[in-house]
Amino acid sequence: MLDKIHLYTVRTLIGITVVGCATLGFQIYNYYKYVRPVRLEEKRLMREEEIALEQSEKELELLRRQREAEEMTKY
Repeated sequence: MLDKIHLYTVRTLIGITVVGCATLGFQIYNYYKYVRPVRLEEKRLMREEEIALEQSEKELELLRRQREAEEMTKY
């Protein structure tokens, strides 16, 4: 009687382990297939926006300096 209970308990735990490993594998697959590429794309777009913002700030600073230089040459 105890042997049967032990046998079914072991089989149940093995089944739970297999299902848990399959679920974990599926979650890992979904992460690398769907979530990670989206996050990498978002990071890339954010970097591009930061670079564009820095470039526009530099251009504005250059224009400001040019105007200041023009103002100084007028006098």
